[in-house]
This record gives sequence, structure tokens and C-alpha cells, in this order.
Amino acid sequence: MRTDVICGAILLGVSAVFWVQRDYNNRVDGLFPDMVLVALALLGTWILLAGLRTRRDQAGDGPPVGADPRMFAAAAFVLIAWAVGLGLIGFTITSVLAYVAMTSLIRRGRPHPRNLAVDTTVAVAVVVACFFVFTRVLLVPLPVSTLIGM
Repeated sequence: MRTDVICGAILLGVSAVFWVQRDYNNRVDGLFPDMVLVALALLGTWILLAGLRTRRDQAGDGPPVGADPRMFAAAAFVLIAWAVGLGLIGFTITSVLAYVAMTSLIRRGRPHPRNLAVDTTVAVAVVVACFFVFTRVLLVPLPVSTLIGM
């Protein structure tokens, strides 16, 4: 099965599950989450359709050009580890580690110290910015570490 088709289908499925489970006190409470779910559903549809239209390798029976099932599995593992790690070591540390792991997967090949330094710097800046937006602007608490106590 093609990884982009699987990714689009999973994204559509997750969007549908969250859409069915919506329960808001009033309409205003659900505006932002509903917009995010619609955007995810549109993105999933686009990925699914693009995956169905991509060309296959020369023989016609292999995966699409550029797709590697091992990369898909590695990315899924990083996302699952990030989700599990949220409760254990908190949002900030887990998110920085997941960001650096994903950028390393995207780059392929041997990681260079300069690339890792740049990726880590960008990860810290993005995660800290997200942390402050969620905790200070949106007033949404983020997971904290149960192991470290922070």
C-alpha cells in the first residue's frame, strides 16, 4: 500500500473521529476546533488524492517514486514516542526531541553537527513560542513532566 494514501486516509479518519465527538457548550466555543478539523480533513483529502495520482516506479508495481515505507514507519514511531513522552517528560522536552528527530528523518543521510545545532535551535524557539502562546494567550495548560516534576 502506498504511504501517502495511508497518511491521507488516517488524517481523514482522525478528523472524522474528532468531528463525531464534538460537544460544545455554545457555538463560539467550537469555532476554532471546528476550523482546525475542517482544515485537517481538507489536508487529508488533498494528500489522499495526490497519492492516488502520483506515478509509480518504472515497473509499475513498486511504491511511488520517493516514498520509503521505512521512513513512514520511523515517522510514525517518532510521533507515537512523542505522544507517550508528553505525560512522562512534559511538552517542552518531548517536543524538542521529536522536532529534531523529524528533521533528521527528513534530511536523510548522516546527521552533521551543524545541522543538528540549527535544528535544535529552531526546535527550542518554536516549542517555546508554542508553549507561551498556549499557556499565556490561549490559557490552555500543556502536559508537564511526571518523572522530572516540572
